[in-house]
Amino acid sequence: MSIAMTQQQEKDFEEKGYVILEDFLTQEELDRLLSAVDEVKVRVRRAEGGGPNEPFTIRNALAHHEAFLDLIDHPRMLPLVVDTIGWNIQIRTTHLDYRPPYPEDLKPGDIGVGDGDDQKAGYNNLGWHPDLSGEELFEGPSLDGRLPFMEIKVFYVFSDLSESNSGNLWLMPGSHKRTPQELREMGRKLDLSEAVELRLKPGAAVLWRTATWHCVGPNLSDKTRKIMHIGYHYRWLRPADYIQQAPELVADSSPIRKQLLGALATGGHPLGASPDFQPHSQHWITKNSDDVPLRAWAEAHGK
Repeated sequence: MSIAMTQQQEKDFEEKGYVILEDFLTQEELDRLLSAVDEVKVRVRRAEGGGPNEPFTIRNALAHHEAFLDLIDHPRMLPLVVDTIGWNIQIRTTHLDYRPPYPEDLKPGDIGVGDGDDQKAGYNNLGWHPDLSGEELFEGPSLDGRLPFMEIKVFYVFSDLSESNSGNLWLMPGSHKRTPQELREMGRKLDLSEAVELRLKPGAAVLWRTATWHCVGPNLSDKTRKIMHIGYHYRWLRPADYIQQAPELVADSSPIRKQLLGALATGGHPLGASPDFQPHSQHWITKNSDDVPLRAWAEAHGK
């Protein structure tokens, strides 16, 4: 039984690979997040240099501002996350993307191919791809070549992406059911008439399977693209942005937030009660249910 998802949302998530949530963030939440982006931008420029019109990406963004951290257990989003992937989860990645308009003389490449001058200039317009794919990752164990369901992301839109070519996220509906090898054999050149360019207003959110083929289009608008992605995956997988989060970040968190940050909510040893002689990862088989408080939360909410 779902906690928050409607039947139509469940159908869209299963068949298309994504659910669009228009006007998800309140204006107050959006204003706070935009202010946080501005604060982080100042720190990035001070630490790494770069002009005001150069793009940047921040990984493990949740550690850079409380406004970003508060998104990982957003009270209206967390029920939807648990509906899609369950309660035995943690954060794999959080990344903030800041992408000013292209200079007038910068020539973009083909959508989803990544072959233009914008790629060479650092805009990182990756070709069509699913996340968590590659010969060194998860294709080996697959019997049919498809990626197993391991992760979802929430895409938060902070700036106006309602017009085409504003640095929009593109998705290929239903492609999570196809194989990465098929995409490679196509040379990552897809029929764009079958794809969806997400034209979204500030405050929108998208809940999506990261096995869905996706890419980012060029920003030919007069607005800076400001977005954030939050990736949730199973606790027995290793996160991508961190080994352990900062102790002070974990200490100040609620039990559920501790779980999402990859820590044990009770503060116990991650290798169990006998780490010297019988080490056993508590992220693999959890002996103490209090270390996974999201389970009780989900059960209390009818999941």
